Amino acid sequence: MNTAVYKILLVDEDQVFVRQTRQLLITQSYDIYTASSEEEGIIICQQQQPDLIICGAHLRGTGGHHFIMALRNDPGFDHIPLIFISIKDNKQEMRMAMNLGADDYLARPFRKRDLLLSIRSRLGRFAKFNHVHTPDETRTVSLANSSTAQQALYHRLGKAENRIIKMIAEGKSTKQMADELNVSIRTIENHRYRIAGKLGIAGRNALTEFVIRNIIQLQKQ
Repeated sequence: MNTAVYKILLVDEDQVFVRQTRQLLITQSYDIYTASSEEEGIIICQQQQPDLIICGAHLRGTGGHHFIMALRNDPGFDHIPLIFISIKDNKQEMRMAMNLGADDYLARPFRKRDLLLSIRSRLGRFAKFNHVHTPDETRTVSLANSSTAQQALYHRLGKAENRIIKMIAEGKSTKQMADELNVSIRTIENHRYRIAGKLGIAGRNALTEFVIRNIIQLQKQ
């Protein structure tokens, strides 16, 4: 049994899987919330601030990968550990989920014990990040200023956004990034636009120039 009541959000459109997993987690004294779509999942995150999320690959109206991207691009939720559940057991599927910001990956069917161990590990490892960002943490900062500024920027951007920043530093084109993350070029462009907005920079090549100026600091993250 857990000494503290943790909130877990389970997002999946497979109601049989949701019901079975919910019953398992309730026996471990977790407080369980469920959603079947990306929109419902985000609303529950806003209302309940869960300590951990279990996300399936198939959601109503969209896929689990889109939910991960939406979650990791919101500075209010990017600290929440996420376990991705797939019906595919292959490296490509796992790599894509992890690149987008998943903290662990399990392929169905899996042993109940494996899921419980993953949950306990994620909750223990990421508990220190489960805090509410203060207004001071949302200020525009420059990586070149100090290590403190680097950390502030890292936590301000979502995991998917930090991944894209590093891919820019590696010299990858928009198409290469889209292919590697298995998303559209338009999605990558939208990410770049949001990142530039968070950094307070403007111009077609401003983000690339910013990364080039700070490439040494970025590589140390």
